Amino acid sequence: MITTMFYPDPSTHFKLRLHSAHPIFLTMGLIVSLTVPAQVAAAESVASQDNGGLATALATALLVAVALGALLIIGLVHWGRKQEHIGEMMHFCMKYLLRSEDEAERCAFATALGESKDVGALLVLVDIISDEEEAEAVHKAAREALHEMRANFRKYRDMITDLELEAEQRNFLGIINILIDNFEQDKMRYAQSAYIIGRHYMRLGNYLDARKWLRKAEFRNRKSNLYGDRIIYWIKKCNTRLLEEADTSFKSADYYQAKEHYAVLDHGINEAEKKNCAVYLRSSCSYCMLKDYQNADQSLLQALEHGHATDLALTLVPLLQEAQKMSDKNLGQWHNLEGVARKIDERVSTIMNVLMEQDF
Repeated sequence: MITTMFYPDPSTHFKLRLHSAHPIFLTMGLIVSLTVPAQVAAAESVASQDNGGLATALATALLVAVALGALLIIGLVHWGRKQEHIGEMMHFCMKYLLRSEDEAERCAFATALGESKDVGALLVLVDIISDEEEAEAVHKAAREALHEMRANFRKYRDMITDLELEAEQRNFLGIINILIDNFEQDKMRYAQSAYIIGRHYMRLGNYLDARKWLRKAEFRNRKSNLYGDRIIYWIKKCNTRLLEEADTSFKSADYYQAKEHYAVLDHGINEAEKKNCAVYLRSSCSYCMLKDYQNADQSLLQALEHGHATDLALTLVPLLQEAQKMSDKNLGQWHNLEGVARKIDERVSTIMNVLMEQDF
């Protein structure tokens, strides 16, 4: 739990305290002290050659140029540090709006973001107003903050209006299209936009596209760690839903679709997760029901090699070996092959029932 006492008062919003510029002043003073005498000496040398007026004007111009250069550099340093501090405060507000467990604080942070002109803050507010699990008070604060931002952030005024309308109508595909058109077309890509797109695809039941965008969000989030473990959590949810869809296809005897779904799941999870859901054994069972015993055998070998429900997989080995022998050498004994096929179907049904009862 995040401790309240460490939060700055959100009502101060973004009042900034500039960092010390003493090192810069010292450096510029040294530059001036080294440069000006040399220029003056040069001017005096010219003056000794009956060019006094020109030398004085030249020396004055040089002094003014050096002074202006120093002021410009100091101003740029101050501005850069101010922008850096604003960025830090923005990230802080976004992070604790997403993570704080205190409702009142989250409302205050949402209000603070509404006064900014920051794309990241805009996207976080869009995320909050679309999240059905958010408290109503936080929803209200985020909606009002986004509306306030629309008045101040002229560049995105029309887009914010469109987002507000789509969010009110719960048109998730409309929000996805707006975000892709505005934030996924150039080099500046945001973890927030990819995260929102992924979550909206989940709400639409499109878990394959959802996982793709959430993986983009995970990669972009590594730099700022805005979301913590939240993205990983939703990716795992997508994998669970994809497995459920594949199992549902198998139960419905749509074995071809089940095989395709298991293949998609295989390409989006790590080795530990593959082993946990025995994806290679499930694939082998799908091939068995399609009577594609050669590919079933290959998937079964992968299951054994990677330890996917080994005890169950071993019970299928002799049956597949027998089926392949009959297919290759005894082409006239179709009645025997049909008998083996029935045994394989029964064994596969038993294996899948056991696997589907397990909690992935």
